Amino acid sequence: MLQPAPTDPPTEDAALAQRDQAAPRAVPVLDPAWRAGRKLSEARSQLGLSLDEVAERIRVRREFLEALEEMNVKLLPGKAYALAFLRSYARELGIDEKQIVEQFQTESALSREDVQKQIRSPSSKPHRERPWMAAAVLVLLAASFVGWRALSQNEPVRTVEAPVAGGTAVPAPPAIMSPTEQRVVEIRAVTDAWLEARGPDGTVFLSRTLRAGDVYRPDPSPGWTLHARDGGAFELFVNGTPAGPLGTVGMPVLGRSIDEIRPMAQADLGGPRT
Repeated sequence: MLQPAPTDPPTEDAALAQRDQAAPRAVPVLDPAWRAGRKLSEARSQLGLSLDEVAERIRVRREFLEALEEMNVKLLPGKAYALAFLRSYARELGIDEKQIVEQFQTESALSREDVQKQIRSPSSKPHRERPWMAAAVLVLLAASFVGWRALSQNEPVRTVEAPVAGGTAVPAPPAIMSPTEQRVVEIRAVTDAWLEARGPDGTVFLSRTLRAGDVYRPDPSPGWTLHARDGGAFELFVNGTPAGPLGTVGMPVLGRSIDEIRPMAQADLGGPRT
């Protein structure tokens, strides 16, 4: 007598599908006034499901489902993926997909095409925007710039020894100065040319075209550097004594240290030879 062939036991996914088909799923009762994220959370709670259970069923990471419920789109990987996750989540909860997707996009920043992923904890929420803060920052920046322009032309310089970072250095013996004497470096424009001065931390304090005859005196702090498109367009002076050009005529200067600028030797100035 022939025996029926044994069949393989159903897989876990198949068993879940058979269970869902056998038992009718309850329809969540949702208030139309609720936001889209709350509808997802309330529907899941009414069905007795946890985020981990839903994540395992629809193969979507738990933190993405939590971001959908909190409507924190900055934690989602992008608009296309977010909408796909939202549809799968709504389908699993028995919510109308089209309606929840439209509501979610209307109530969140997901309607913009420039949504980008933000590195935050999944439990974090975006801060409220304060447009007045941006205006206040702009006013402070403008006031600082005006004050700097008024003071930058008359500041003396005290410098220390430092290697030349760029440009052409003019060799000269160190100047003999009294301990209390301040060392003032002047940069005078021979022709109209662009000059940039940076502080020790890289902060740009001057970046503009100087007119022929303009004089710029940097801050006294050590570590400042000079940058120019034409090194021959500027002459250097230390305490009123010529210190040669900033660099070679027609050649750029990149990062010449103000600390190493020294007055030219007497012979280089055309004085009597010994």
